[in-house]
Amino acid sequence: MKKDTKLDFKNMQLLREKKNMTQVKLSMLVGVSQQSITYYETNTRVPSLPVAIRIAKVLNTNIEGLFNENDIISKYYALEDSDKETINKMIESLYEKTNHKE
Repeated sequence: MKKDTKLDFKNMQLLREKKNMTQVKLSMLVGVSQQSITYYETNTRVPSLPVAIRIAKVLNTNIEGLFNENDIISKYYALEDSDKETINKMIESLYEKTNHKE
């Protein structure tokens, strides 16, 4: 990412809305004001690293997922549990295959 690139946290709002969560609920779970959540979602302010980590945990993503809707982790967490289980099995199988090559 370029040094002068501004992060766009609009995806944070999409993730929150997918969970049917209000800004007030997210703010309570993260420990910041509802106004702070509004600032982050409208790109008025950027959350500190500790706050961004807490938001990401609550929204089941990583920090990149807060501003990148193409983030693979966000897509994974949006899946149904049965689909996540299938992917986990595939990863384990590929991991075992890779480790046995050595």
